Amino acid sequence: VLFRSFKHGSFPKVDVVDYDECVVIVAEMPSMTKERLGIDVEDGVLTISGDKHQLEDADARYIVRELKHSSFKRSFELGDNLSSDISAKFENGVLRIEIPKREKEESTKRSINIY
Repeated sequence: VLFRSFKHGSFPKVDVVDYDECVVIVAEMPSMTKERLGIDVEDGVLTISGDKHQLEDADARYIVRELKHSSFKRSFELGDNLSSDISAKFENGVLRIEIPKREKEESTKRSINIY
């Protein structure tokens, strides 16, 4: 398994793309700021978290409320073939995380001396 998400239907929604050299996670988070965003890797689990609070308006009466305004955390299990040398870029509300694949160990044949 290259990669596994712990929760389906979670926020933020993501695209996970498998390239020859890496796996890329792309997440859209409108109105999020880079300062309120966190990415951690521990024991083979990558976690995206954010603190997104709306400004409270005492006079507001919502007619439709679909936008996410609360804090969030989303975790993904990284397969053994993925490196922890991860890079991330956040621009215009889009987070792009690039996870390089580890070099495959080529099987080599060698003779074993018998003593």
